Amino acid sequence: MGTSATRIQYLRRNLLGRKREVVTRVISTEDEGDQNEIISIMKEVETDTSIARDEVIEKCQALYEEAQTIPELHRDAHKKFLDASFTNDLPPQMAALDASQPWLLYWTANSLRVLNEKYLTKEYQFRICEKLFAISPTGGPFGGGVGQLPHLASTYAAINALALCENGEDYWDMVDEKAIYDWLISLKQENGGFKTCLGVGEVDTRGVYCALSVASMLGIMTDELTEGVVDFLVDCQSSEGGFGGCPHEDEAHGGYTFCAVASLHILDAIDRINIPNLAKWCSQRQLDPERGLSGRSNKLVDGCYSFWVGGTAAVMELYGLDHLINKSSLRDYILYCCQNGSRPGLRDKPGTHPDLYHTNYILLGLALCENSFNLSDNGKAVQCKPLPVTAPSHLSSINPIYGLPTKNVQKFISHFV
Repeated sequence: MGTSATRIQYLRRNLLGRKREVVTRVISTEDEGDQNEIISIMKEVETDTSIARDEVIEKCQALYEEAQTIPELHRDAHKKFLDASFTNDLPPQMAALDASQPWLLYWTANSLRVLNEKYLTKEYQFRICEKLFAISPTGGPFGGGVGQLPHLASTYAAINALALCENGEDYWDMVDEKAIYDWLISLKQENGGFKTCLGVGEVDTRGVYCALSVASMLGIMTDELTEGVVDFLVDCQSSEGGFGGCPHEDEAHGGYTFCAVASLHILDAIDRINIPNLAKWCSQRQLDPERGLSGRSNKLVDGCYSFWVGGTAAVMELYGLDHLINKSSLRDYILYCCQNGSRPGLRDKPGTHPDLYHTNYILLGLALCENSFNLSDNGKAVQCKPLPVTAPSHLSSINPIYGLPTKNVQKFISHFV
């Protein structure tokens, strides 16, 4: 008996990650007015997640109730937070991001462009491009840092960062499209997916999106590159309606779902999936009373899903599916709960710290909340139209497929296509 109890404790703490004992509460809903009525009894299991959610709800409700004015974006404070990343060394605890240098450049540059297209100065652009071509002097593909293996995620972030910069120094002409194309082909798998890195990479929907985003922006999409990709993505849709990382295996997740849906739009194959189930899954990600979005079933809200799930909903808007999420409520969550009046930058939820990742994707989510999306008459160009909101944030219009300001996407693609 003692050995079994010890084994259960080991499994709970080391494999399941549970730090608290499960508590069962018995709730009776007996109607005192009618003793003959059947008494319904429900057992509510209390877990780490349910406890954490109660805490988040309490913090969100306090922020909503304490608000005295119409919420506004703390533009100047967030700009200072972003500028600091170009003028200060990263703290020691962020050393792990050494393999994500193109991502840091993309998150910071994109956030500045979204806040105001003029915030990304010529000096910043020069430094970004010099850094990227120090990582890959040959013009791509790109690794996470100098001397590191080329990686799909790093190449995606690098191309996005370059797209955010003007071509004043002919940096765009330094990109080696052929080398990147040949590398993408070398990553292609028989099942239609892409390995994220030669030899050691994963094969999932993130890799597919990164490959297709890069290829479509550089004008190197071919039948050879896209063969079997639609089937791979279709098989990643779970019974919930969202998408997992791999075919027939994973639970639906906000990040994987965005990657799959954006990829299917690039491939003009949205009609191949179960759209009603996807729409239902997106709507279920918005939680009440927090008003924000979660990335999976029975998980907490997180500001980054304002783009990953909100972006998925925006892509579906292009096909006439409006109102998958309540944009007004999501905007409230972002402006009330993802900002801290005494600290710049954007955070995932009350009680956490801001960072560059969340600042970027929350700003993108806010831009999506304040606009509607549709396709042009020829069905190719994404059009963005401001919605009537009180105290608009005046952010740049966004192309939800690429997570970039519309103007930058158009200029970059026009250069290569």
